[in-house]
Amino acid sequence: MIRKIGVLGISLLCLATITSCEKDFSEIGTNVVNNDKFETGEILLDVEITPIDIESVQADNINANINEYWLGVYNNLNAEKIEASIISQIGYVINLNNKDTDTTAFNLDKVVLKIPYQATSTGTTDGVTSFKLDSVLGNPNIATSIQVLQNETYLNILNPSDPSKRNTFLSNNDYLGNNVLNDGGGAYELKPKATDTLFIFDRIDRSTSLTSTDTYKDTIRASNSQNLKVPFLAIPLDFDKMKDLFWDKFEAPEFASKEAFDDYFRGIKILATGSDGSMVPLDLASVSPTPSIDFLYTKSSMDGATIKKTTKGVFRFPLSGIRNSYYKMTPATNPAPANNFVIQGTAGSMAEVKILDESKVQELKSNNWLINDASLTFYINQTINSDANTTPQQLFLYQNKENETGGISSTQLTDAYVDPSSYGGGLQKTDDDAPEKYTFRITDYISKLLSGGENITTDPLVLKVYNPTDSPVNNNILTTSVKSYNWNPRAVTLFNGNEAANGTKRAVLKISYSKEK
Repeated sequence: MIRKIGVLGISLLCLATITSCEKDFSEIGTNVVNNDKFETGEILLDVEITPIDIESVQADNINANINEYWLGVYNNLNAEKIEASIISQIGYVINLNNKDTDTTAFNLDKVVLKIPYQATSTGTTDGVTSFKLDSVLGNPNIATSIQVLQNETYLNILNPSDPSKRNTFLSNNDYLGNNVLNDGGGAYELKPKATDTLFIFDRIDRSTSLTSTDTYKDTIRASNSQNLKVPFLAIPLDFDKMKDLFWDKFEAPEFASKEAFDDYFRGIKILATGSDGSMVPLDLASVSPTPSIDFLYTKSSMDGATIKKTTKGVFRFPLSGIRNSYYKMTPATNPAPANNFVIQGTAGSMAEVKILDESKVQELKSNNWLINDASLTFYINQTINSDANTTPQQLFLYQNKENETGGISSTQLTDAYVDPSSYGGGLQKTDDDAPEKYTFRITDYISKLLSGGENITTDPLVLKVYNPTDSPVNNNILTTSVKSYNWNPRAVTLFNGNEAANGTKRAVLKISYSKEK
């Protein structure tokens, strides 16, 4: 799309007649004016980069639909180490009946926290489907410590300070509670594997006696909507604690209603800690299979003191309601080299990008050019980021604008929604599939900047890792504001705009133009 710089430029080009103007501009729709009255050119302009450390991001599902929650430790030596944890309410379940009668007996056997991994099928052999885990970052052969604790912070949808507004939980929010629910009180060692499609445990054999101590091996699986046995995370929980907190209270007032239950058991904290390991995305919104706490029991049909039949069953409490992410960030082991900067998702880092000052704007206006295209390119330091799979697949560029009250509003650039197919920001690779650069086309923004429609000194651009909530159009509804959500943990090291240090790989603004001969 071609843009005009300044009213003066338009006037000089159209002094003849409206007819001649139409003739001269007959080829503008091709993005480059190409006739005998114009010549084309381009200029490269330096940009100034200022890194921004992110203190926190919005991390709740109250104000956004979130499917992906990360769990584990990712120690990228060239970016901040991330310890990613999950806080979740537990869904209320009705029709709980574990009360012994003269004809039946219920006995709790095992309690397991079960969460499906995000996985892709790789084929079926002899009726058995194989999978690969999606997007695991770090080293899954290094164990990450996972503790499940009882959350004691009430998770409210409404803001306690102003109940007319919805609540917000940030990624560094504190949550009360130190009651460890792991089996044995220790930590679970997370080493995610695509073959984790089976959890084996000892179940008491109650076929002949309710007081039996004999056991046999039993299994738990997780099936999706296609009835495929998918890989999942299974963390055994403390039998006595969960029996006391849940099983023994099914008939108590704490389970009489959803409101009573939500206040009594306020959820769990799944906390990841460690110096290294791996981080895995979990789909907590999945309905097949559903993430849950499973209470596995045996129901015995009695004839007096004689057991006639035993039936295995499960009371399944889904991880539902309010869910939040918690990110503990630790400074990078190897900070960015001089004249480089890091863009990292979650609560990592962004960058402020200044492209034109007032004097440069005035100089460009005086040229009376027609703008054919304007692009902003950031080159990747391939010495640090050589693997395209662990590099952010997309970055995002937006604007911080000062609003009427003196605050700052994060705002979409018009290029992002006027022509989203060419706006850019996607990872571009070399012929050998190495990550190379990110480019944004900001023709509309430059046009407005040069015409006085954008504020140069107080409205800088901001570069960040793209998150699905950054899309300006969802369900055909335009949203010009940019939310602070980010659950993409990847990072990339980019060259800044220093020409002496980075040469042709420097961050640069390129403006292509046409001018009258």
